[in-house]
Amino acid sequence: MSGPGRGGSGPRDGTAAGAGTGAADTGLTGTGVAGTGLDEVLARAHRALGIAVQDALTGRGGPPEPRDPDRALARLLASAHRQTLAAVEQRTDRLRQRERARRPARDGGLMSRPAAVRLKYREEALRIAREHRPQGLLTAVGRAQLAVQWLIGLLEEGRPAGRARGALARAGEELERALVLPRVPRLPPALTGYAFLETARERLGVRSGRLTERASGSLGLLETELLPRLDDSGSCGAGALEVALDLADDLDLVQRAGMALLRAVREAEEAGNDFRGADLRDVSLEGLPLEGIRWDARTLWPPGWESRVRRASLAIGEVPGVLVVGREPGDRTVRVDR
Repeated sequence: MSGPGRGGSGPRDGTAAGAGTGAADTGLTGTGVAGTGLDEVLARAHRALGIAVQDALTGRGGPPEPRDPDRALARLLASAHRQTLAAVEQRTDRLRQRERARRPARDGGLMSRPAAVRLKYREEALRIAREHRPQGLLTAVGRAQLAVQWLIGLLEEGRPAGRARGALARAGEELERALVLPRVPRLPPALTGYAFLETARERLGVRSGRLTERASGSLGLLETELLPRLDDSGSCGAGALEVALDLADDLDLVQRAGMALLRAVREAEEAGNDFRGADLRDVSLEGLPLEGIRWDARTLWPPGWESRVRRASLAIGEVPGVLVVGREPGDRTVRVDR
């Protein structure tokens, strides 16, 4: 996560950073760190950091008002933990997507449903997934996180926070506009027995509800608790920093809920599009939209359909041997590696 961190994690302007660099280098140069114990290494690093901090404070006109060092350290560690967790979750999610692109998932989820059922109700499942996708909500949450981190940095330094207040107000308006996720009507009674659609709806609905609830709570905290403590001139009322820290924690939970919903959306989309290795010989394909379906040499088609589907398919570059059905038949046949 970019943007200013909490707890004064480092110099915030070029002058202070330049002033502290030489002192920090002096404290660690020629110490023979490799042959010392961990305690001595930490002690020397602590001394070098103290020199750098002193230089930075001097460059800013002297130290600020005294603060509880334990609280400052706790905020710094909490901020680092949250940002690390968010980065790890995003990377893990990308790795999961790449792995799913290489082989179908058979973990008892939506992909474990019979291929004939997934294909028959594919359009409905994809529509449900699209309507639950948190398109602008995660973007709005990210901007609110940057704004509140900026505010926290200003408040901890005792600087005017008028511009940060404006950014927070705009982020709150964007969050409110993106907060309402479309409600998908329940299936008619004739379809309620099909577990595939019901499972997809349940998984998406639970995660969507959790995201909406947490985002609404964060928006309420912003509008009723934090913004009233700030004014356009940049001054702040009592407890503004504590409320800002609480809001940062809440927004982190909102982001995690949004990522969970996004993973569920992708699972539903995968179940509606991934038919690699599927047996479709007994499925009546007439009238069914096949555009966007992924298949490979292991996919079994009804008699006469493989050549038709192959003419309409294009190769997926990043996954060898996998084809995706296009809108219209192509001019040449695409081979599938066997």
